[in-house]
Amino acid sequence: MPGILGVVVLFAREYRNGRAQLERDLMATARAMAQAVDSQLLRARTVGEVLATSGALNRQDLEGFHRRAREVIATTKVGMNVVLSDESGQQIVNTLREYGEPLPRHGHPGILRHVFETAQPVVSEIYIGGVLRKPVVSIDLPVIFDAKVAYVLSVGLSPYDFNAILVTQNFPAGWVSAIFDHTGTIAARTQSPEEFVGQKGTAEYIQRISESTEGVMETVTREGIPTLSAWSRSSVTGWSVGIGIPRQLLERGLRHTMTWIALGLATLLVIGLGLAWMAGRIIAASVRALTEPAIALGKGQLVPIPEVSIQESAEVASALRQTGELLAERSAALVAANRELEQLARRDTLTGLQNRKSANERLRMEFLRLKRSGHPYAVLFMDVDWFKEVNDTFGHEAGDQVLRHMATVLTSSLRATDFVARYGGEEFLALLSETTREGALRIAEVVRRTVADQSFPVVGQVTVSIGVAMAGSEDEDEEGAVRRADTALYQAKEDGRNAVRSR
Repeated sequence: MPGILGVVVLFAREYRNGRAQLERDLMATARAMAQAVDSQLLRARTVGEVLATSGALNRQDLEGFHRRAREVIATTKVGMNVVLSDESGQQIVNTLREYGEPLPRHGHPGILRHVFETAQPVVSEIYIGGVLRKPVVSIDLPVIFDAKVAYVLSVGLSPYDFNAILVTQNFPAGWVSAIFDHTGTIAARTQSPEEFVGQKGTAEYIQRISESTEGVMETVTREGIPTLSAWSRSSVTGWSVGIGIPRQLLERGLRHTMTWIALGLATLLVIGLGLAWMAGRIIAASVRALTEPAIALGKGQLVPIPEVSIQESAEVASALRQTGELLAERSAALVAANRELEQLARRDTLTGLQNRKSANERLRMEFLRLKRSGHPYAVLFMDVDWFKEVNDTFGHEAGDQVLRHMATVLTSSLRATDFVARYGGEEFLALLSETTREGALRIAEVVRRTVADQSFPVVGQVTVSIGVAMAGSEDEDEEGAVRRADTALYQAKEDGRNAVRSR
């Protein structure tokens, strides 16, 4: 009896150590999965930010925006649809429907009102979509015209988008894993998702994740199964991931081993003691072997996963290996996609020039440099004369050709060091570094003459009016020179167009 009790105590201690390590491994896996959920949501937000600055929206070309949104969804594989809603809550574009088809109101009017009031992007909780009438998640962003929220652009995500994160973990049969939104509502689940997605998690789980960002607890699932559960909640989005191991599976190995140890000791105590000691060493070594990979995975690093002897540990090792490879692939894909989307967000799709966002950033940079070192720069504000008549007479396609040709003329007329962007509609803005007022006026006159001498597609001759302004150290911000150039442009228009004026 003393020998049996000693072996039981020894095995129980090793079991506790192994369980503690398993809890740490589960928490590290939950943390990595929460990061994957953040990545999914942030990629959808990036796609939304790009579409919110679309040239088609600037032109109020909703049909063109519908086509562009479908192309982006198909190319990036992010989200299931894009929705554009007005302030009344009415959907006016939804890529799940053909353009012009009747559309319902936005499925979450409360979050729509919040975006219109704050002009800030929001990640929604799970709600029933207006078109599919099924649970969805949306990233809702403001579309701003003239410093006012004109529309709300929503990138919709299906629970199946998050279910893929759970499936790739290849958890053992019987394990329960789920993803929860910031309100504790189930967004994806490995067991019975059709029954539980869209419902709240247990009250105990919601309370625990509100108190701490991560941890382990003994709890009972929605089906009434006692489990050991680990969770991790993102500090960025508030979404969380929970992984539960049924207590029956967790304790089955212990009960089985102790039964055989007791029987073996009843017949051959010495051999039983030796086998128990060896078994304990193998289990402990297998669990400890996963410590370094789990910690590295939690830090976003990828290290070799060692071979282990215990099946359960081997399954955890396999899950860690697959998680690490998946995170590495997704991180690389996310970096590439973000780089591409960053370029798209700064370039005008029609002309190939930089867009207004990029121009504002360059103006800010040059203004700070002026304040710091006194290097002068000039702003040219250019507007195509009689452009509305071009559109009305020859059609918008001809107008687009004029703008594209104008971009080519401006690029060839300005210096290689100058910056030029399409500022909006038929307006262009150029920023001339290290330039005096006389030099800026000469360059503006060269641009005006070059445009006037060109033969534009379809319409023939086109002229441009130009306002010139120098940035001064007395300006409060970079907008001062832009406003003066705009005033000078207005004067050029008043004086008959096809002219250069300065302020």
